[in-house]
Amino acid sequence: MPQPPKKRSAGKIVGFGCLGVFALFVVIGIIGSVVGDGGGKSGDNISSAKGSAPTDTASPKSAAQKNDAPSKDVKGSDLAETRTSTLGGDIAPWVAKMTSHGVTWEKQGAKESIAGLPPTRDWFREAKGATFSAPSFIAHAITDTHRGILSLSCNAAGLSKGSSSEQVAIFTDCVTAANLDGIDNAKVRTWIQTKLPAMLDKDGMQVENLELGKVALSMDTAGNTAAISIEQQ
Repeated sequence: MPQPPKKRSAGKIVGFGCLGVFALFVVIGIIGSVVGDGGGKSGDNISSAKGSAPTDTASPKSAAQKNDAPSKDVKGSDLAETRTSTLGGDIAPWVAKMTSHGVTWEKQGAKESIAGLPPTRDWFREAKGATFSAPSFIAHAITDTHRGILSLSCNAAGLSKGSSSEQVAIFTDCVTAANLDGIDNAKVRTWIQTKLPAMLDKDGMQVENLELGKVALSMDTAGNTAAISIEQQ
């Protein structure tokens, strides 16, 4: 009898060989993926480190910080000089005299602040008449924080024609009661008694000035209103 043909194992070998190659590619792919992920993480870490590293260049100041810096165009000493040179005298008797004329103080030495200038104190109040049509007046003074007088002024409204002795007295006291340095009280009183009645009830504004050494006295009227002030020249 003829011998049966031998079983060939070539197919098995070829099949096993293809499977092995495929598995090898799979393993290589897995290894490449792991290596690639590691490289990506490393790159991310490097990039993050670079982004968080401080720079040598200082950041510019904000607008608010720049605005806080003092201006070189303003001379502080000049501004201070305009507020520290006083008229002399004493504010206390002036306050007492204005109180005797009916002033109840709204501000009696209240501290005031103006940008660029030394702080001051404000003395202000209106004294109203007994009736609506009765004369009223305002007393106003500005002093430094040591109560050195910088300016004095008084305003009046509702004055009768030709004024009155009471109004002349109020304006005279407004200038003289503080006993300012170098002020001739008799000269001031005579000047007010002469000028004020002649200026009232005239058309338009009337203005008169009186120089008193280093200070100037100014008085103006408009109809039945009048104002007087004294300041440094």
